[in-house]
Amino acid sequence: VMGRTNMIGVVVPAVTNVFFAELVRSLQKEFSFYGYDIVLCNNEETAEKDSKYISLLAGKNIDGLIVAPGAESLSENKVDELKETLSKLHIPYLFLDRYVAEFAPRVSVDNRRSAYVLADYLLKKGHKKIGVITGPMQLNSSFNRLKGFRERFAEEGLDIDEDKVFVGRYDVESGEKAAQELLKTDVTAICAFSDMQAYGVYKKVKELGKRVPEDISVVGFDDNVYSSLLDKPLTTMRQPIDELAAAAVEIMTALIERKEVVKTRKFPARLIERESVKTLNE
Repeated sequence: VMGRTNMIGVVVPAVTNVFFAELVRSLQKEFSFYGYDIVLCNNEETAEKDSKYISLLAGKNIDGLIVAPGAESLSENKVDELKETLSKLHIPYLFLDRYVAEFAPRVSVDNRRSAYVLADYLLKKGHKKIGVITGPMQLNSSFNRLKGFRERFAEEGLDIDEDKVFVGRYDVESGEKAAQELLKTDVTAICAFSDMQAYGVYKKVKELGKRVPEDISVVGFDDNVYSSLLDKPLTTMRQPIDELAAAAVEIMTALIERKEVVKTRKFPARLIERESVKTLNE
C-alpha cells in the first residue's frame, strides 16, 4: 500500500575490512528494529563498482541507500561522477563514514579531533619523532586524521616530516611496507590510521627482530576485535560503530518517512590505552 519494500541498500568498500564488517552488522541489527532488511554490495574501492551497485540497488526498488564510497570515487577526477550518479536517484540516500562534503546527509567520526587526542597522548608519553601511515588522502578520514595530528604537534612547535608520512591503504600490506622504511629512521613511534595497518607494522617489527613497544611504539585507529588479543595489545582509538549505525538508521528512517531530523552527525572516537606505547624518559 505504501509502495515500500522495507529494504535498504548498503554499499561499502569491503567487508574484509573489519571496521566495515562490524559497521554493517550493527546497521543490520539497528534496521531490524524498524522492520527493514539490508542488501549489501562491496565497491572494492573502485568508482566503477560504486556506480554499478548504486544503480543496481536503486533499480531494485529499495527504500533508501547508505553509501561509504570507494577511495577512487572520491578522487578529484571521479567525484563528479559519484555526485551525478547519486543525483539521479529518486530515493533517500546518505553517506556513512566517507562522504562528499555538503552534498548529502552524512554520519561520520570526528576524525580531526580524535587524531588530535591520539597525538596528545603520544606527546605526553614523550614521543616527538613519529611516523604516520595514512589511508588514501582523498578520504576525509585520512585527511582529517593527519590534520588533527599536525595541529596538536604544531602547538608544541613540532612538525611531522613529510618523509615520515606514508600514504597507503587501510590494510596490513601498507603497514608492512611503511614500517620497513620507518624503522630505518629515528622515529620512536608509528601511528597507523587503521588497526589493519598496525597489524602489518607488528608483523614487520617481528620479522626484523625488534619488539613492540621496547624498540618502537605503535598506535592504531579502529579498535578492531583482534587488537586486544595481540601479544602486546594495541593502543588505539575506538570507533563508535554502534553510535554511527544508530545515527545512520535514525536519519534514513526519518528521510523515508519525510520527518524532520538533523542530517549531519559526527561522533568522537575514544582512546583505548593498552600496552603498545613506551613512556620515554624526558
